[in-house]
Amino acid sequence: MKFINSTALLALSLFLNSGSAVANENQRLIESAAGGDIISQRDLGVNYLKGINGFEKNYPQAKKWLTSAVEKGDKPASHALALMYTFGYGVNKDYRRAEQLYKIADNAVEGAAYNNLAVFYEKGLVGNPDSALAIKYYKLAVAAGSPESMYYLGAKYLSGNGVPKNTKKTFELYKKAADKNYVKAITSLASLYDEGIGTKRDDAEAIKWYKKAADLGDPMGMSNLGYMYIHGEGTQKNYSLARSYLEKAADKGSEAALSNLGYLYLNGLGVKKDYQKASELYQTSCDKGEKIGCDSLNDMKRLGYFRTSVKQPKNKIDSKRLIAKSIDKGVNATFTWQSDVATFKANNGKIDCNFLQDNTDNAGNQATSFVCTDNVQIILKRFNESNNAYLAVMTDNFKTEVKTFSVNVYISEVNSK
Repeated sequence: MKFINSTALLALSLFLNSGSAVANENQRLIESAAGGDIISQRDLGVNYLKGINGFEKNYPQAKKWLTSAVEKGDKPASHALALMYTFGYGVNKDYRRAEQLYKIADNAVEGAAYNNLAVFYEKGLVGNPDSALAIKYYKLAVAAGSPESMYYLGAKYLSGNGVPKNTKKTFELYKKAADKNYVKAITSLASLYDEGIGTKRDDAEAIKWYKKAADLGDPMGMSNLGYMYIHGEGTQKNYSLARSYLEKAADKGSEAALSNLGYLYLNGLGVKKDYQKASELYQTSCDKGEKIGCDSLNDMKRLGYFRTSVKQPKNKIDSKRLIAKSIDKGVNATFTWQSDVATFKANNGKIDCNFLQDNTDNAGNQATSFVCTDNVQIILKRFNESNNAYLAVMTDNFKTEVKTFSVNVYISEVNSK
């Protein structure tokens, strides 16, 4: 199981007007703001900033009304205006001005301004990075109710980054943030239960929180939930549900989900056993940097289960193709080889192999190797001088040649049209 990357992000929380988009209500809001009502000015500014409640997005109008509310001392408006300077919404980015406005906003919007100040100081957006000052503001934000800061501060206690390591504190903070439906905290809380970190291991609780994260669309929650359904941790094994969650997670970019799907296809769990599909899933996962995917891919190659999708080249007039066929027709083995595209079929398809790699020695002799079912490996040696070839059947990861299955072949060149 994994914890989500805990890199701090700026909170975008705003107090939003929940009113309807009825024209006459909006007209009354405009008139009230023009009459000097602070809350109306703030709400009107936020509506223009976000393009909500029947208003089109209009940054100049947002700045106008938010500035007016800030001048009258409205803290939530100060936070909203700070966001404009933080992200450059209709104004030039100005972290110093944003910092001033966040400080005016104080503990408004559940401590979102404090959270953003913490991020500023942690990342060094207004000077050199200052971990101690960042921690101070994360704690202020937590006290004001910020779920973002609860999560980020909890992650710091988990790793001991800037604070003494304290996994029980991590658990407490993740739980508070999860209760506020902060998705990253929900998935990470599930992982704490899953691994028994900061609390007693409880697979049933892990399932509960992973499912909540999955229902909220979190790919890591989906992937970890799928894993638990595969292995029956905290629940009955359910390969169908596992596959469903893993496919959703994979569609959202989860490399771990790809590995777990590969495991299903490799072992035929809830799906038809498919070594090629498993190979493709592990390969994609590995290409995305997932270590388990890479390790599983190497294991498949070592055990002779690896398959590669062989795309036959489009036929072209006068293109040359090297074809190796068995001299002994009774053996029923054929080998097709063009560059690194190679396939081998033998024993009426009972032995099925796919390309692994090819090599050329100093004398120009070529050899292509590939892995097959039933712990079989194949090496095709092509001799440069005679243009003859020898097909060797191996086992034990290319260590032992199985003489009784060796097939002498010849190579001919044909035009493919």
